[in-house]
Amino acid sequence: MKFNLNKFFILIASLLVFSVSVYAQRGVEIQYASPLDPSKKPTPIYFGPAFGFNIMGHSMNIPTFEEDLTCPNFKNASGLGIYAGMTLEHLFGDVATSSSSLIFRLLYNMYPGSVAVEDKVYSQYVTSADGYVPSNLEHTMDIDYNAFTFEVMYKINPVPAIGLGIVVGPALDYIIKKDRTQKSKIVTPNNAQFNVDNFGEGTIFEDNYRTVLRYDGEIEESSSIRFGVKAGIQYEILLGSKLYIAPVVAYNFGITSLSSIHTWRVSPLQVGIDLRFAF
Repeated sequence: MKFNLNKFFILIASLLVFSVSVYAQRGVEIQYASPLDPSKKPTPIYFGPAFGFNIMGHSMNIPTFEEDLTCPNFKNASGLGIYAGMTLEHLFGDVATSSSSLIFRLLYNMYPGSVAVEDKVYSQYVTSADGYVPSNLEHTMDIDYNAFTFEVMYKINPVPAIGLGIVVGPALDYIIKKDRTQKSKIVTPNNAQFNVDNFGEGTIFEDNYRTVLRYDGEIEESSSIRFGVKAGIQYEILLGSKLYIAPVVAYNFGITSLSSIHTWRVSPLQVGIDLRFAF
């Protein structure tokens, strides 16, 4: 199908005109909503739910085994989480012409992650019918990291009467879960197993002794507080005079390290929707 550039620009122009005309209704319709009090001013407070997805980035450089620095390191875990909570916006100036505000959010965030690295070994830990054999291993780590979050965002609409807004501000997390699970799995050869005699008592094995659980518990020396700086864009779509939705995309850059013994920053790309009602 041939792309028609003229039709594309006409469509964009039409959307902008529609946005301006609808966006302007926020002040006009509310300001004279009461026939008994035509001077009544619209409320500058909007409140409602917020929800979306966390596209995770765990920036880390962590040894797979502290006691053996020749092993590879875990780096750059990824994952997909969710967030949900409530949001409140206070508009500055006249509601009909306001181009800036403060946005407060109280959220529950899930920041999961997973990472895998390959390793080659020849040791007493892996055996087969032929004795000790060279083996290819895969070390994995799954991260379970959840938080209650408080955000204060400053929003500005750079173009008057257009719903496009730029948001920036701090994000403070109180961590309520910070666990990790680490395993080692024999990839090749197919007939090899971990040698049970060379592991401590109570070690858990899976997959016919081809996978061993290395760690399952709270992240070592982890902090209960995370501080980040968040910046992004949103677009306000009015659904009448007292309700609007705002799709938002923002990057939440982690300033503090998750662990005091390793550099480990949690920085999600957050994509979601705010739904706000006028008081």
